Amino acid sequence: MNQRRRIFFAIFGFYHVFILLFVLYVESRKELSDLLSLYGNLKLFKYGALLGIILFVVDVVWNFLENRSVKKEFENLRHENNTLKAKVYDLQQPAKTAVKESPTTGTKA
Repeated sequence: MNQRRRIFFAIFGFYHVFILLFVLYVESRKELSDLLSLYGNLKLFKYGALLGIILFVVDVVWNFLENRSVKKEFENLRHENNTLKAKVYDLQQPAKTAVKESPTTGTKA
C-alpha cells in the first residue's frame, strides 16, 4: 500500500470515528434544540457510521489479502525465472567447455 492510500485510509477512518462519536454525543444530550429535529434520524446516522467503519475494515483486510497474494505470485514467478535461468545455463555449459582428456600417467609409445 503506498503512502497516499495510507493517508486516505487514515482520514477516512478518522471521519467515520468522528461521526460515530458525534452521533453518540448528540443522542445522549436531548436538550439540544438545533439538533432536536434530527433526533428521530440519529439511529440511521449511527448505523451509517458503523457501516462506513465496517467498509473501511473490509477494504483494509481485502487490500492486505491482495498484497499477500501478489507477493506470493511474485515469489512463484521469481522461482520459475531462476529455474529457467539454471536450465539455460546447464544447456550452455557443455557447449562452452570441451574437456580434453590427457593421461595422468606417462606411457611411452
